[in-house]
Amino acid sequence: MKIAIMTDTSAGMTPTEAIARQVTLLAAPIMFGNRQYHEYQDLTPADYYRLLRLTKSTKLIPTAPQLSMQTVQATCDDLAAQGVTDVIVIGPASGISGFINTLSSYAETITSLHVWPWDSRGILTVMGDQVRLAAALAERGADVQTILGRLATLRQTMHVGFAVDSIKPLLRTGEVNPGHGPSGAQLLAGKPLLVFEPDGKIRVAGSALRLKNALGDLLDLLAPDVAAQPTLKATILNADQPELAQQWLMAAHDRFPQTSFDVALIGPSFGVHVGNGAMGLAWGQDYRELLDPATER
Repeated sequence: MKIAIMTDTSAGMTPTEAIARQVTLLAAPIMFGNRQYHEYQDLTPADYYRLLRLTKSTKLIPTAPQLSMQTVQATCDDLAAQGVTDVIVIGPASGISGFINTLSSYAETITSLHVWPWDSRGILTVMGDQVRLAAALAERGADVQTILGRLATLRQTMHVGFAVDSIKPLLRTGEVNPGHGPSGAQLLAGKPLLVFEPDGKIRVAGSALRLKNALGDLLDLLAPDVAAQPTLKATILNADQPELAQQWLMAAHDRFPQTSFDVALIGPSFGVHVGNGAMGLAWGQDYRELLDPATER
């Protein structure tokens, strides 16, 4: 058995990191009008947010179409030609993308190897750390069931929330239903707060008048997990807002000095959902704690 790990760039993983970790990385497509780009190939996060600002006056709305099954099929065939027998495909939460559901239905038509679709139920770091765990376990010789079991353990600890300027992009794509959150009046003022539920769906959790207050609300959500597991790994997510990200980072460190915080960009494939000016917080168990000699075979 030879296992490969496949994901797409919505995991926040760059091609350089993917190569180093021996991860098969597919570039998520991004549409601006009639032109298609590919995340990290010909559209960096900086390029995306620059285009977003330039096209604001034209009301050109970017979208993130689903990766085609033809692309997945061709990639699987290439992996099979290299001797791969099984591929675990880790995708974004079904609450924002139909990719994993589509792949689950399509997988039986891929006969060159065995495809194991995995819903990360998250995005960016939450998804990326699951990819890193799976890749490390595969490198150590773990079998498919061991990898999926460890992924399930990690996924249960992972959370992500965002403060956005507007929920219009998510309303437009149907990824969030305000009827499932607080009253509509609360959504009209300030910064809407969005959280991923355990099943990967997005829920409106409230609203903050300013981003500073939004950070406090997100840190309040983090607090019970820090109390239960002080060694949590957390990430400040930002939509091309480096100065604000550093302010959030310092404030988070001040409140939870025992927790490891870092900073990551919200890339184009998720940026189309949350819009310009979004900030977020992701956290969960450090995936490296799920690596031990018992996983080696």
